[in-house]
Amino acid sequence: MPSPSSAAPTRPPGSIADRLWNAARGEFALRGYHGARVQGIARRAGCNVALLYRHWASKKGLYLEVLREICLATNRLLDQAAERREGAVGMVRAYLEAMSADGEGAQILIREYLDGGPFLLQLIVDDPALGNTLARYSAALTVGPEDQRLRAELNPRLALITIFGLSSLVSASETSAQPFLEAPTPIERRKEHLTDILLHGMLAPRAR
Repeated sequence: MPSPSSAAPTRPPGSIADRLWNAARGEFALRGYHGARVQGIARRAGCNVALLYRHWASKKGLYLEVLREICLATNRLLDQAAERREGAVGMVRAYLEAMSADGEGAQILIREYLDGGPFLLQLIVDDPALGNTLARYSAALTVGPEDQRLRAELNPRLALITIFGLSSLVSASETSAQPFLEAPTPIERRKEHLTDILLHGMLAPRAR
């Protein structure tokens, strides 16, 4: 994810650019980068393709900007959690909060992960501070009260990737999971459930 110090572009609410931006997020969430079409984005926004190209030079440029802003919003919550020094507990809750607050963003991230993360890698190349950001978040898993830290035998970077991936997946799959559930599950309950699994696992503690 890009450095939180980077400034996200601004678009006046209700403007053509704002409508195109929201339409692009919906199209990328539904179809991913490769399946999305500029014609579909323009149609969603109620304008023509020429207006889209007036604001963004290419579909790739638009997608990178959307992906970057999702990452910036997530980073803001992760930075706050890292500063509170709440260890793995705080980082898990912060990432779940970020993903549950932006279902479209979670879907875009999941599709990016499934494609192998090529555009996330490009963001890393474009923003060298990204490596330090991820290192800082990994380190944040290991600080704070002893009962909130990551276990010493676990790899912090792999743990961070697991948190990111599972949180994004659960948030993105809210609609598709409903047919397999006995009843609709409120988002807060879903967050509690995944937090419990990530922090405590599925197995009962062994008797000593």
